[in-house]
Amino acid sequence: MKYCDKCKVTVRGDVKCCPLCQRTLSGQAEESMLYPKVRTMYRQYREFFKVLIFSTVVAAVAACAVNLILPWTGHWALFVVIGIAGLWVSMYFAVHQRNSLPKNITYQAIFISVFSVIWDLVTHWHGWSVTFAIPCTFAVAIISMTVLAKLMKIPAGEYLICLFIDIIFGFIPIIFYVVGMLQVKIPSIICISCSIISLAGIIIFQGKEIRLELVRR
Repeated sequence: MKYCDKCKVTVRGDVKCCPLCQRTLSGQAEESMLYPKVRTMYRQYREFFKVLIFSTVVAAVAACAVNLILPWTGHWALFVVIGIAGLWVSMYFAVHQRNSLPKNITYQAIFISVFSVIWDLVTHWHGWSVTFAIPCTFAVAIISMTVLAKLMKIPAGEYLICLFIDIIFGFIPIIFYVVGMLQVKIPSIICISCSIISLAGIIIFQGKEIRLELVRR
């Protein structure tokens, strides 16, 4: 263990300077580190990520090469590249927000919705994004969040986030419905119904915990 002659303290770990006075320490360093090395998500699944990165690069390059060889087939390689980029953005949110279930699901749903709108615009806007993609994505997000929140027994603070997200995800299809942007109304009606049912379930079964959390805050 290293020692500081000025501060008269011993310091654990493989450090060269005293954390108090910054003078050079004397003595031998310990073999064990003061803080354990924490394996990140990438380090834990390094080989998997390497294979996935290589596979997506190969897919993107192959799509672009085939598209250049067959130019009369259109610019479909662009959609392949955009889809691969979307996959990695989605995985980024999944990894970095894995400790917060509502935030993870919310970011995924928002990303998929924005991605579908952009795709719809690029392909000369057919309206399928607001008619099918966004309501279906929001409905799946609401159901997934409600079921997983109950199974994982998340704290009351997380239920507040779920409550807010249910309101937002249910309100957006209502706007589409009122404005008349929908070609088919069934997906939006299902999404609105899921939002109302989820809100009712959270308020009825978790209302006390949410109320106490609001009072505490």
